[in-house]
Amino acid sequence: MPQDDLLAKDLIPGMLKRSASYHTDYGDKTYREIKRLAGAKPPDRKARQMKKLIEQAERLRKKLRRRDS
Repeated sequence: MPQDDLLAKDLIPGMLKRSASYHTDYGDKTYREIKRLAGAKPPDRKARQMKKLIEQAERLRKKLRRRDS
């Protein structure tokens, strides 16, 4: 699990930053801030997408590598 105090842009690999789910304005927020925004009522759509990218970065990176091969 990613560390809460790291910035989103540092947790998401470069190839995933081209995804439609990556929002540059959220890149300077910490993972903790993104989790808080994603869990708010109502949830922040951009934060939920960024949270998913962070949490599934390893799986998505492997998927992209297989596709590029």
